[in-house]
Amino acid sequence: MSRRRILCMLAVFVFAAAVVNAFVSQTPITAFRSTITPLFLSSSSEQGLGGISRRQLGELAVAAVGLGVSFLGTREVKPTDYGLWGVLPVGTYKSKKTISKEIVPEKIWTFDQKFGILNVQVPLRMTVVKLSEGGLFVYNPVAATPECVGMLQELISKHGEIKHIVVGSVALEHKVYAGVLAQKFPKAQVWLTPGQYSFPVNLPDPFLGFPASRTKMVPQRPESAPLEWTRDFDFLTLGPFKSRDGAFAETVFRHKESKTLIVTDTVLEVTEEVPEICELEPSPLLYHARDTVTDVVENTPETRKTGWRRVALFGLFFTPSAIDIKDADVAFKERRPDINPDFIGIYPWDWVRDDKASFDALKGGLLVAPILQTLILNRHPIEVLDFADTVSKWDIERIIPAHFKNDLKYKGEDYRKAFTFLEAKGVPKGLPKPLDGDLEFLRESEEGLLESGAIAPCPPLPGGKYSREEILAQTIMQSLQL
Repeated sequence: MSRRRILCMLAVFVFAAAVVNAFVSQTPITAFRSTITPLFLSSSSEQGLGGISRRQLGELAVAAVGLGVSFLGTREVKPTDYGLWGVLPVGTYKSKKTISKEIVPEKIWTFDQKFGILNVQVPLRMTVVKLSEGGLFVYNPVAATPECVGMLQELISKHGEIKHIVVGSVALEHKVYAGVLAQKFPKAQVWLTPGQYSFPVNLPDPFLGFPASRTKMVPQRPESAPLEWTRDFDFLTLGPFKSRDGAFAETVFRHKESKTLIVTDTVLEVTEEVPEICELEPSPLLYHARDTVTDVVENTPETRKTGWRRVALFGLFFTPSAIDIKDADVAFKERRPDINPDFIGIYPWDWVRDDKASFDALKGGLLVAPILQTLILNRHPIEVLDFADTVSKWDIERIIPAHFKNDLKYKGEDYRKAFTFLEAKGVPKGLPKPLDGDLEFLRESEEGLLESGAIAPCPPLPGGKYSREEILAQTIMQSLQL
């Protein structure tokens, strides 16, 4: 047997074992060991393996170790492990703790995990609804860890199989986990919000992990939807709004019986309350609670609140106005791993201005994320306001967003107020409104994207001197130029 063939066999075996482990269940390590060991048994000590020299055998050993490391990296040994974390290698990496919460007794549950870049980690939320005729409806899957799947199995044992898995957005963090969850529950129909894309190559949906035989687009008319949907939900899709390199779209659902609006990114609420999922492992909060690299912080409720405030500002603005960023060589020279070992002790900025004022400006109601306000939704003001007007007419008593605080007690009119940034008269006093200084980075990004042709210019806002028809015409013309 040739060395190339043996290497190919090893690669195929390890890859297959890793995929099976991630999509189905844990594969005993003994299976790996029992398969590999016979390959290295030979009757000739001089020739090694089937005529292969000792040097070649050494090369094979190195290759096997590399493949073995890859295999072990995908194994789900702990309940919180997610084998395919490398597909989107962001915080919290392989270990993804899940918190389940019953929102409406025997009707609606949420499953929170943490998600983010480096130590800027915020809640990522999946919502599960019991259908009136039995079975479960899943909105925006999170990572299908053994712990998370076990929690779902408990609901299934009481309320029936998962019948529908809906990806309510085209955003990567909401669709990347859906394919794996769909493979865990092969009877579920998978529904994608229109406008799905991949980058840098726009691949067909089955290439993104969605099962081709049972994946469909969310219908745009109620009469085209499953009867279970029209019986239990109102639903509506915003977009898709396409740019040169991507898109934005979101489908929201209102559970009629509980008057609960389930959304992805269109609104959220900023509060000082630290999310429970972030309290469980608070090191990211403690990392951000320091003002400078030499600060030693204690794990207290007040410190965690400070850390959460700053995590929220980073998550919403990327570069808050209260920080001064250091040059890379300075940050590396000043590193203090003895104080905080995260990122080899590097703390690449100082908090030198009032971050509390920036945070307080975001409180007091529902907020549309600043990146959506600045780079996306303001390109389509008429369509967005029409969407918000329709949703606001639904009978709503509760909103469940995919990020930040859970179980928000707001009505449809409150949802509509969050979009007043798209009106010429501006945001009414008392509602959340980002400070101009915090929007500086996003506005600079907007200028760069406009210059490169990646996004369209903003049309005039409604309520000014331009008519609805004129604004729509300008929106369409500018979109066609992308």
